[in-house]
Order: sequence, then structure tokens, then C-alpha cells
Amino acid sequence: MPQQEQHPDFPGFDEITNLPESETPYIFSVSLPQVDGHFRLLKMGAIALSDGWMQLKDKNLEYAAMKHFNELPLVEMNFSLEGCIRQKLGFMKEDVLFTKGYHNIMYNHGEWEHNQFMNGGIHNTFTINIHADRFMELFSAYSSPMDRLAENVLKQQPFLLQQPGLPYTPQMLSIINSLWSCTLTGGLKQLFLDSKMMELLLLQFELFTQPAPGKNTGPDKNELEKLHLAREILLRDIQHPPTLAQLARQCGLNEFKLKKGFKAVFNNTVFGYFAATRLEQARQLILHTGNTISEIAYETGFSHPQHFQRAFKKHFGIPPGQLRK
Repeated sequence: MPQQEQHPDFPGFDEITNLPESETPYIFSVSLPQVDGHFRLLKMGAIALSDGWMQLKDKNLEYAAMKHFNELPLVEMNFSLEGCIRQKLGFMKEDVLFTKGYHNIMYNHGEWEHNQFMNGGIHNTFTINIHADRFMELFSAYSSPMDRLAENVLKQQPFLLQQPGLPYTPQMLSIINSLWSCTLTGGLKQLFLDSKMMELLLLQFELFTQPAPGKNTGPDKNELEKLHLAREILLRDIQHPPTLAQLARQCGLNEFKLKKGFKAVFNNTVFGYFAATRLEQARQLILHTGNTISEIAYETGFSHPQHFQRAFKKHFGIPPGQLRK
């Protein structure tokens, strides 16, 4: 039976969130008994950008769990860029599943947050934190639903705005990348960050106010949950992926519904998605570890380094070794 890690507190979370402003991102290494990774944070004005990369050390673990208490009054814009995290929130009856493409807007002040990092690859989550006062200042004068959210913040009522069937768009991902690559300084950088944050928030609202996928336009709620479970299972062991028949059986769908639903929700075939994910995991390992290209090839499930190098170049347009030059 897979082991399960206990729930250590997130190390130094309060210290991290209370760091002074800086135009240069803070970089942290994260080393826990069962998890390694790193974390970067940029704080300017009333907003903070952060993203982190986490990976389980022990491949026999089902998941590694961490928790923290949301002491500061922050509105969060969360984007899952890689991996699978199951989140338990004090004000939600059901768990929230963070898989690649998922995003939300959340206010969780004064609540515990439990995160289970599922095994099977690198977890990369990007977050924008907006201080509650700034959020109300920006959006309390706008029409529904923004003003309703500002009212919830004013009353300190937690909320979660999401649409799991509608993943973030390439335009949204481009904005996220531009936030980290901005070379402006001082007030101009602050203005740039504020404007891009509002643009990204607007794009989220546009998606969240669309009708939820229904029986005539896509998977129903039950099938959608099973498709997210299928993606979680698919990425759980990147070196030994299940066959399509095994995956269908484990998630409770027949193969036809699995293939059709997966393409509709994740905009890729089952194994096209798997191939792209493990190549992205390999890219992150090349950038953030000292492992050799051959070691990374085997670690991400390729039987021969030559096969890995051909697939990597075809997908990214450059040989894997060139990333380190």
C-alpha cells in the first residue's frame, strides 16, 4: 500500500508573506522530509507574484501533504501550470483539484488550507496575491459579479470562483510570462504589474461567467470529475503510464468517453497530453537540476536518451542540452 506523508506546516510561510517589497524576486529553496523544490516571490505595492516548483523525493509515496493558515487578508488568483494538487479548504465541502490548466480566484482569510501534492512529476503553481483593501478599491465600483466579490471581501466571507471545465488560455499564460520578464523599474514596473494583473483578472472573469459545460456541449459534472481523475492517474507515475484500457477502467469511463471527453476538456489526446507533460517535466529538470540529459531521459520514462533528444527537439525546437548553454 502506498505510504502517505504526515502534515508538516508549510515552512516559514508567515515570514515569506511578510517580506519587504523588492523589484527583484526573492528565491527560496524548499527542502522538506518528502519534498524538494524552489519558490520565487516578487512583492510590489499591494500585490505579490509567486510561483513554486515542488517534487516528491520518494516515488512510493501516494502524496505529500502540507498545510498553512491564511493569516493575511489576500485575494488569490491561482494558476496550475504543472502537476496535480488536491486542496482541502475549510469553507468548502468538496476538495479542489489543481491540475494543469485549472485556475481560480479565491479569498480564504482566516482559514486553514491543506494541500496534497500527488506523486508523478513536478508541481508548478503561479499565484497573484492582492491585498483585500486594494481589491475592494479596484472593483467595488464595478458591476456584478466583481462588486459581489468585493462585498464578500468587505464582510470577510471566503469565496472560490472557478470553472474547472474551462482551462486558462494561451493569452492568459502569455500575460503570466510577461509579469516575470518585465524589465521596467520603479513606478513604471508597479504600473505594469497592476495593469497586467487587472487584464488577467478580467480574462478569468470572462471565462467564469460563461455557461458551464453541459450534456450537449461537453462532459457533465460526473464525467468531468472522472476526466480530472484520469489526468491525475495518467501523470501519477510518469515512468510507467497506464494503457488506455487501464486508465478507462481506473477512472470509471469507457474508452470512447475517455478519449472524447479528454480531448474536449484538455484540448489534447490522452497520450498527446502525457507526452507534452513529460517533456515539460524534463525541461524543468534540465533547467533546475544538475542531472545529466541521460538521467533525465530515464527519469521521465524514455527507454533511450536518443529517443528523448529527438522528441524534445521536435516539441521545443532545440536539443535538450542547448537549454544549459
